[in-house]
Amino acid sequence: MGTRVRAAAAGFWLKCLFFLAQRAPWFARLAKAPFVWLAIFCSRAIRSATTANGARMRLRGDIHRFTRGVVGSFYDFVCEVGRSLRMSREDLVGRIESIEGHEKYVAARATKKGAILLTAHMGSFEVAVAALLQHEKRIHVVFKRDVGRFERIRQALRQRLGVVEQPVDDGWSVWVRLRDALRADEVVAIQGDRVMPGQKGKRMAFLGGHVLLPTGPVKLATASGAPIIPVFSVRTPDGRIRLFIEDPIIVGDDIDEAMERIATVIGKYVLAYPEQWLVLHRAFCEDAEPATGEKA
Repeated sequence: MGTRVRAAAAGFWLKCLFFLAQRAPWFARLAKAPFVWLAIFCSRAIRSATTANGARMRLRGDIHRFTRGVVGSFYDFVCEVGRSLRMSREDLVGRIESIEGHEKYVAARATKKGAILLTAHMGSFEVAVAALLQHEKRIHVVFKRDVGRFERIRQALRQRLGVVEQPVDDGWSVWVRLRDALRADEVVAIQGDRVMPGQKGKRMAFLGGHVLLPTGPVKLATASGAPIIPVFSVRTPDGRIRLFIEDPIIVGDDIDEAMERIATVIGKYVLAYPEQWLVLHRAFCEDAEPATGEKA
């Protein structure tokens, strides 16, 4: 009963946020501080999870400030998705402040072996995709189907951008489609910092502990021969987006080495921008949720 009530409450607040982001963005900006305070005050789960994550990463400074920053980043993310639905691809690209490492992307794509774009739950995924669509004929986005208004808006936004949705819920068939797309020199975008249902994960050393990271990107690279290109988007203080492109990861015979490189590069950006890592659950294996669950 409690879970259903919390889910209904979350759905109500998301609906309100999307409405404000689309119809009254000025009010959404004004409402951020009280919304963040209310979310933290009302949810013991958020407080305990962010405290555990911050402590595990050995963050310097106030853990309470870290919690406010993470919830604030989530607020910005939700509002941005709502606003983006009314923006053209050119408008989204215009929100990019800078791109660091573009030459690495160009060099990797020159091999004509496709590319696996590995990213994390940070910044604005849609803005990053809009920028890459200037150079790519086709981008496939791996995601998990969800229910509710948030998923419908994200689906509509992907359709407007012109990306191809590839739901991980489809099982092995989606990986066959992705392999074939890569062999046709197309691009696949996938989150690498969280194991989704239907994915297999590997426990990896990460900052101050261990996390489960999906093995799908590495296995896909092995099956297709495509390089893994880490791409991260970070929100600047003025709300624009800065893109970082890292050296490609070429997966050879040593899959464990490739997984270690992925953990290292994701950890680099999480540590540099911890408040922008959109994780409101206990991310580390050492701090796994109790069997009884947290109460909000």
